[in-house]
Amino acid sequence: MTTKKLSRSLAKQAVDTLQKFVDKKFANHGRGISPFTEASRKMGIPRTTLHARIEIAEREYGLKIKQPVAKPVEPDEPPPFAIQHDTLPIGTSTNAKWEFTSLPDNTFRFAAFGDLHAASKYTRWDVREDLTKRAEDFKAQAILDTGNWIDGEKSFNRYDLEAVGLDAQCALLAQRYPKSKLTTYAVAGADHEGWYVKTLGVDVGAYCEDVMNDYGHKWVDLGYMEADIVLKNYNTGKKNILRIAHPGGGTGYALSYRPQKIIESYEGGEKPAVLLLGHYHKIDFGLVRNVWYVQTGCSQDQTPFMRQKSIEAHVGGFFIEMEQDPRTGAIISFTPQARRYFNRAYYFEAGSANNRWNGSGPIKKAPRSIRHK
Repeated sequence: MTTKKLSRSLAKQAVDTLQKFVDKKFANHGRGISPFTEASRKMGIPRTTLHARIEIAEREYGLKIKQPVAKPVEPDEPPPFAIQHDTLPIGTSTNAKWEFTSLPDNTFRFAAFGDLHAASKYTRWDVREDLTKRAEDFKAQAILDTGNWIDGEKSFNRYDLEAVGLDAQCALLAQRYPKSKLTTYAVAGADHEGWYVKTLGVDVGAYCEDVMNDYGHKWVDLGYMEADIVLKNYNTGKKNILRIAHPGGGTGYALSYRPQKIIESYEGGEKPAVLLLGHYHKIDFGLVRNVWYVQTGCSQDQTPFMRQKSIEAHVGGFFIEMEQDPRTGAIISFTPQARRYFNRAYYFEAGSANNRWNGSGPIKKAPRSIRHK
């Protein structure tokens, strides 16, 4: 049995429809629903079918999607607080350049969170919602997420999950993630969401970006495991580097041990000025080899795995203000404000461990100190 060849008219229809929504998203500076989602809805076909038609259109008929070309930008035209990127990075692709422009007074203000682990029974959505509201009050320029925004699945966490599978976990993330006027820029960890990269070969960060944007969030994928953002001075154009990373390995014997070893591993010339670290679920900051570092905490209670390994969870996040020397680009002042959400059970509730760990049903979360006006 032979498969009927896609006609040129249908191939052209797919390309023209998708082109319309590519141009629309470009005109909106990358905001809004993904072009593939909008085009597939318009045509009444699944995204996978549209992808297949676009491939056939290019291979069989030479019909291609034309990428919009940006007009020349005057020096005073870019908004002073925007993060800009020249190309969307996939993994650690080269030539991907992200820029974070300082405020006119040479300062940067951003929120830094990580390790939400959506789909885990132990995820603290109340904490992430409170942190997001505080980020808006702080007048942050953006939210920087250090990874593990979904929990993924392995044999040891399978019965600690509310949703199973990449599609279900990303959909749950999109449904419950706090809506905000701020854009979240996120790396994908090599573990948890990264497990899907290793088992399915899928670009989980790009996939999640599509899903989050479909649900109306301002979410940008920074790539796999780590990403560099250029810190550009508004007044002089001098630059430095902020690195967002989700490293591996276990928690060290001291809070600062892992950041120290990571920074010590950098060769001369590749050190960033600022390093934001997820993975360890710790709240910590310091200065090592002239690198300001922050461990960004977590929005997940201690899990059974962590309990068995005697690993503490620092539930919370950071609001960071830093000053850049306009003459050199150096970060000369760094003010991290940590927000910690303590467990109140020790003081107010007896039997706090009752039903806190359950692999076959709901769990009783630790009562946290959530406060926001």
